[in-house]
Amino acid sequence: MGLIYYIFTIGLEIDLPSIRSSGWRCFWFALACTIPPFALAAVSGVTLHKKLDEHSNQVAFVLFISVSFSVSAFSVLARTVAELKLGSTELGRLTLSAAILVDSFAWINLSAAVAISESGGVTLSAIFTVIAGTGFYIVCFALLRPMMQKLSKRAISGNEPVRESEELAILVGVLVSAFLGDLIGIHAVFGAFTYGLAIPQGPLSALLVEKLDDFVRGIFLPLFYVISGLRMDISSIKQVDLALYIAMLVLVAALLKVLGGVITAAAYDMQMHDGISFGLLMNSKGVIELAMLNIGLNRKIIGSQSFTILVIMSVVLTAMVNPLLDSMVKPTRRLVFYKRRSLRWHDPGSELRIVACVHNPREVPALIAIIDCTVPTKHMPVSVSVIQLIELTGHTPTLLLLQDPMFHKAKYGSHLETQSAAVSHAFQSYAQITGGVQVRTSAAISPFVTMHEDIVTETENCHAAMVLLPFHMHLAVDGSLEIASHMAVRNVNKKVLDNPPCTVAVVIDRGIGSISAHGTAVRVGVLFFGGPDDCESLALADRMSNHPAIEICVVRFIPTNGSTSTSSLISEDAELRERNMDEQCLRQFVERSTIAAIEYREHVVSNAEETVEVIRKLESEGKDLLLVGKEQGLAGSRLIAGMNEWSEFPELGPIGDLLVSTDFGATCSVVVIQSPLGGYGYADGSSVRMKPDRCEDPVSDRR
Repeated sequence: MGLIYYIFTIGLEIDLPSIRSSGWRCFWFALACTIPPFALAAVSGVTLHKKLDEHSNQVAFVLFISVSFSVSAFSVLARTVAELKLGSTELGRLTLSAAILVDSFAWINLSAAVAISESGGVTLSAIFTVIAGTGFYIVCFALLRPMMQKLSKRAISGNEPVRESEELAILVGVLVSAFLGDLIGIHAVFGAFTYGLAIPQGPLSALLVEKLDDFVRGIFLPLFYVISGLRMDISSIKQVDLALYIAMLVLVAALLKVLGGVITAAAYDMQMHDGISFGLLMNSKGVIELAMLNIGLNRKIIGSQSFTILVIMSVVLTAMVNPLLDSMVKPTRRLVFYKRRSLRWHDPGSELRIVACVHNPREVPALIAIIDCTVPTKHMPVSVSVIQLIELTGHTPTLLLLQDPMFHKAKYGSHLETQSAAVSHAFQSYAQITGGVQVRTSAAISPFVTMHEDIVTETENCHAAMVLLPFHMHLAVDGSLEIASHMAVRNVNKKVLDNPPCTVAVVIDRGIGSISAHGTAVRVGVLFFGGPDDCESLALADRMSNHPAIEICVVRFIPTNGSTSTSSLISEDAELRERNMDEQCLRQFVERSTIAAIEYREHVVSNAEETVEVIRKLESEGKDLLLVGKEQGLAGSRLIAGMNEWSEFPELGPIGDLLVSTDFGATCSVVVIQSPLGGYGYADGSSVRMKPDRCEDPVSDRR
């Protein structure tokens, strides 16, 4: 039951029209990676049949071994392509299209092998079975597919969803098709596979996959693996030399796939690296090969000894291929970091490039509001690369991995694609209304462990000056913050902040999106302690000051003479250099107060308690948005001494953590900014981002 429904979902996930879009190149790549191992197995299969003393039909055995050597696991391959970030590349699309052809070829030959085995040879009965199987395939596509297309079109139009009775009828049809396949003699699994192929991709196929996926993969497949393990009998391997010979043949077949990929890549003027990667990807093994081996054992095409050897080699080959894929497919070098990728060093007249990360549609209004605050116009253009981050799990439908859901407008009707379409529509609508914004949307499907790599790669590819990361918590009904989607989002943010590719801004939304959408004035507060992160906050505020509906208030915190140092790791020269740079940033910013709605204040404080009191007073004035640096520089660090000891979210820094905490009770939105420079980045290559060891008076000319 589990195998039948799993193979049915594999048929659902295969998009036959996508092969035509890949052209003849897909066909030749599939042929080059299938024929050599198939021929190797066909030549050596006769000898193996005699030495193994198999009691099955020789033709069926040779055909089955040839299929086992040449097959690729399409479902496993699709997830491997997604994990290696190849889904949107030419190599990834070519590999998936070729895998569809290879798998179809394998199932056709497997059905022929079963038919020959059941009839005892190439007899009239076997020929009739093959003809009947072909007729079953034609009937499914001639009669069943038009009916399914009507259901799918009805669901796409939104007039009437697929009813539960119709879903039930389709799922019962899986068992009927499996029964007919077994009755004909081509095996029940092939009947279910053909039935799945006949259902066109769309809302209907997505709905069926979502209905079956958890049940089949979570319950049935683990049992299938257990049974397959129990069927393995190591003691059945009587001839060790023959087992080594089969193992060598399997390895040679794998090398022939790689060689076929390299030769075909050279014929199409592709790099050798792509050909090797293609061949390694086509060696992906998984449940498909295991299912075929179980079918061969059940139908007595192979014996227990052959079954055990082939299962072991499948595991060994998988263990060898995956590390090679990691080293070959993943980029060996990162893009060269261009200098001064930050807001502070950005030319106001050039295009400001921003990467906006989205986990769910609820985060979109706040991100659009922050982008709008950067004043995108024709003279100050903004380019936004929106990347929706989708978790890749073992239950992610494979059909979602084959295409970028951002570009299909909920073609399949799944929940993820509906969300992706909503995100894309929101940003595109904003771009059309504003006029000074260019938006490019994409989706990245990967596990949370490597999701930060997608963000960094996208940032490097588009040479962004700022990354917008949504905080992992959002505003609840009672005004507090609660987990938005998944706690692992916090770890993604941490990894990006640990190695920032450019200026990183973490957005804590408490309604800034709704305020900006209503067109009312936005009151922005900037907390300036000093240091590179606060200078980045000041640079963002400087950009915002061009917006006619934004009021900015800059509050500078100055330590008193009596404030004590917290560390002794910084020289007097380094502290003086930092303060001079702070003064330069402030001087340039304050000079703009005559042409923009900017208010500048200074507060002399001596400890963390006084600092918190000033921040509380500023927040009580009704600010809608507060900008704060993650770290507070050398002078500022002595004003927040002790705050790190009870920090709940250290990735936000002490002030950011304070503004997020429930005890503080802030009601405004917050943007925590981190500079990528690790300091000010002086011309001589030195930088300042360290703790102070002594306190001196700030320079007198603060303005």
